[in-house]
Amino acid sequence: MVLQGQAGVSETLRMRVGIIGMGFMGGVHLRNWQKQSGADVAAVCNTSAIQAKQGNIDSGGEELDLAGVAIYTEISEMLASENLDAVSITLPTHLHKATSIQCLEAGVHVLCEKPMALSLEDCDEMIASAKAANKELMIAHCIRFWPQYAWLKNACDQGEYGAVLAANFSRLTYPPGWDKGGWFSDQSKSGGIALDLHIHDLDFIQYLLGTPEKVESHSIPFDSGVIGHVETRLQYGDSQSISAVASWMMPESFGFQMAFQVILEKAAIQFDDESLKVFPAEGDPFRPETPDEDGYLGQITYFSQLIAGGERNPSMTPEQARESVRIALNTKS
Repeated sequence: MVLQGQAGVSETLRMRVGIIGMGFMGGVHLRNWQKQSGADVAAVCNTSAIQAKQGNIDSGGEELDLAGVAIYTEISEMLASENLDAVSITLPTHLHKATSIQCLEAGVHVLCEKPMALSLEDCDEMIASAKAANKELMIAHCIRFWPQYAWLKNACDQGEYGAVLAANFSRLTYPPGWDKGGWFSDQSKSGGIALDLHIHDLDFIQYLLGTPEKVESHSIPFDSGVIGHVETRLQYGDSQSISAVASWMMPESFGFQMAFQVILEKAAIQFDDESLKVFPAEGDPFRPETPDEDGYLGQITYFSQLIAGGERNPSMTPEQARESVRIALNTKS
């Protein structure tokens, strides 16, 4: 059902975009698509009233600009009516597979929120559907585009400081309370802490270092039995020590923090949520310059340029996103 009028489209814009799901992440995608000079957000689809919601990372405000945007409550009607080039899917995790396939089969490129899906079988079906449709399928692993993490990846690839010897990545916050009794608190639909929170760092580690030889984890449950804290060691051979921690057990006064400490042969690199600092073996410590933006903008900019014919990053594939799901699922065993 259409709830308000159709959007006007400028002839200079190259692509028409739809957003499916308008919770917190839907608002994030909306704002960042609206910053793309080559795209027009033509429509959004949501089953209930649209309102901005707050997550645990600042996304640039709560107000949503829906002026001139067509609003639908049915995905099939939006796809049939809007002649879209691409969609962002920001629905609950258990809906990722079916909705991605529906959009790919309709001839639309798909940017789907992480995690890719709840099982490897679902991931495989999504990949097969994208190949059959000859359309792009990208999973929105925003940390790969977060400026400080992107700087670390580039520094390691260039090899100026030698090989990575040890690294620890952490993502700490308080228990999620925005969906008590809803889909998020149902681990069969959300995947729990492994697929929601821990997967951010697990994905970046395999983006940085490749597939680990082995994954070993230790977890701590809440009184309810739901896992609230997980520590994972990823084995890459005897010469490296790589680990990651995710926790929902911090007090609410702690807020949210993502951080890493990486030791290389010729330097140590530290990020503590806001400040990135390099400690070289020779010379004084320094703070590298990084863009004053977040990874949400970076991932949508990359995706929009990709479907417009831009250069492909060979490490940004749905197969890699599937691998991140596999690693995350292994932390639960």
